Amino acid sequence: MSLRRAALLFVLLAGTVQAQTDSLWRVWNSSTQPDSARLQAIQTLAWRAVFERPDSGMVLARLQLELADRTGDDRARYEAHTTLAVGSSMKSDFPAALEHLEECLSIARHMGDRKREANTHSNLSNVYRSLGDLPTALGQLQQSLKIDEALGNQEGLAGTYNNIGNVHTELRDLPQALANYERSAELYRDLDNTKGRAQALMNLGVTHLDLGERERAMEEFTESLSLYRTMGRKLEMGIAFNNLGRTYGELGRDTEAFAALDSAHTLFTRMDNGRQLARNLYHRGSLLLERGLAGKAREACAEGLRIARELGLDLQRKECSECLMKAYEALGDLGNAFRAQKEFMEVRDSLDQRNNAREVLRLDLQRQFQQQQIADSLDAERARFALELAHREELGREQQRRNLLLGGGILMLVLAGGLWNRLRYTRRSRAAIAKEKQRSDDLLHNILPEEVATELKEKGHAEARHLDEVTVLFTDLKGFTQLSEQLSPAELVAELDTCFKAFDAIVDEHGIEKIKTIGDAYMAAGGVPEPRPGSALATVRAALAMQAFMEERHRSRSAQGLPAFRMRVGCHTGPVVAGIVGSRKFQYDIWGDTVNTASRMESSGEVGRVNISAATHALLKDEPGLRFTARGLVEAKGKGAVEMVFVDPATPRPMVISS
Repeated sequence: MSLRRAALLFVLLAGTVQAQTDSLWRVWNSSTQPDSARLQAIQTLAWRAVFERPDSGMVLARLQLELADRTGDDRARYEAHTTLAVGSSMKSDFPAALEHLEECLSIARHMGDRKREANTHSNLSNVYRSLGDLPTALGQLQQSLKIDEALGNQEGLAGTYNNIGNVHTELRDLPQALANYERSAELYRDLDNTKGRAQALMNLGVTHLDLGERERAMEEFTESLSLYRTMGRKLEMGIAFNNLGRTYGELGRDTEAFAALDSAHTLFTRMDNGRQLARNLYHRGSLLLERGLAGKAREACAEGLRIARELGLDLQRKECSECLMKAYEALGDLGNAFRAQKEFMEVRDSLDQRNNAREVLRLDLQRQFQQQQIADSLDAERARFALELAHREELGREQQRRNLLLGGGILMLVLAGGLWNRLRYTRRSRAAIAKEKQRSDDLLHNILPEEVATELKEKGHAEARHLDEVTVLFTDLKGFTQLSEQLSPAELVAELDTCFKAFDAIVDEHGIEKIKTIGDAYMAAGGVPEPRPGSALATVRAALAMQAFMEERHRSRSAQGLPAFRMRVGCHTGPVVAGIVGSRKFQYDIWGDTVNTASRMESSGEVGRVNISAATHALLKDEPGLRFTARGLVEAKGKGAVEMVFVDPATPRPMVISS
């Protein structure tokens, strides 16, 4: 079927789906309809909505849950919690997703519904996979597989094999992923399950594309698209078109590639699905860039970046800003290429921090799970011991005292051996938990100041605080744009990494806090998260040490004929508000005019110097070992004329560096 005919068929199907949706709303809103019919209608509406608009789908699922609780309908309660788990996962609220799925597990067991129990284990695996805990994800799938095999539930087995394939894809074990996807697709074909087979084919296509088997991938994407079209599944049709566009592009079939991407763009636009639209524009921009059409690539990636910014989609921001950077570079527009590169580096750093936070969450959940396993195991052992003892006592009343004593002695030996083994197991488990806890704590302290991390662990939250005297340090690298023209991206990032690692060591040495990096800028502060005597002096000494490192590195690299950075540094002291941004993807940050003024100290400074405000100078003017050069009133953007002072070591000392 041609792509033009596919688009026409889509329009016809869209009208049919809308009519079905209107009918479902009428059933839900009708008080004369039976509760069972209303619950089925709202379930269908919620399930359709949650994949395209998670918040909307979750609102509908809560309405379903409210009616299901009122009527005592366990099946509807199970389905509502499943929808809420999906919505929570799509919003990256994985603890909430796990809570909903644990509720599903409880409901399924109460109902004695082994199929739903197996399905829940499979869904739990998806959440653990999202958390990066692949061993637990596979463990959940093995439980699902065991139940479905016992039941002979072919449909459940097909879904589980598909999910096992997903885990192996995460592990980059593509042959194993392929084997499981193929088994899933075969089962779905035998069951005549269109939706399941379409998904398995989509996964097979992506895997074959990753393996470089483009013709095979194209066939699977085309068949998947055909199946989704018969169901009117607009979102999945768009994803299939996107994948076809990528595949045709790799095959050099540009006309078909752009036609497929156009079809995906139309679908995503009509659904107002910004997430997929941004990915579509990124794929279009990348293909245009490969074909040397940098101007058109710039337009596509700029539009994708605009959407990603509006919706807060950091992964898409990262993709589109990198694409835009390359497009501007190809056009010779180095200024805009530099700005796009700064955004790319900023969002990449943000994603890295979120991944660290997610790892903390994963380790914490794993530790809780292991602790519960130990508690359950010990409870079971105590219960077994009590039962065995009761049995022996009953037996003893019927036997002679000699036999009772003999049997009791043997029993105590057996129980002592069992309890000794249990004690060894408990000790090993506790050692494993302690190791995981240490990993979790180390990672948490890498994200947050130690005091804040401790408060977060003890209370579950950390209060924002007003601090009266904090010294904020900003750095900015001079010549970043020029160096980006002389170095490859890998060399540029490596040099930036070397400088920032040195700054991290300096910050630790002087007892101040690193706040964050923003592209090629570095921000730190003294006097947070707790007020500390001498924090202004420690911050300025750290600034001088950073500047000394950069100047020495510049001399060393220049002597070798290598390009190198130079730097401006600024400091200002004043009040700030400090605390954690977000509840799960958290980041410690500081706010207030003090931060803005410190930034102006940096931008109004000079290369190779440390520029401080009058407020910071007032605290340090009598400190031995520092030399000050008054600059008078200097115009600062957005601040007007501000008094500034250069600070230098009274006796400059050579700095030995290692790279």
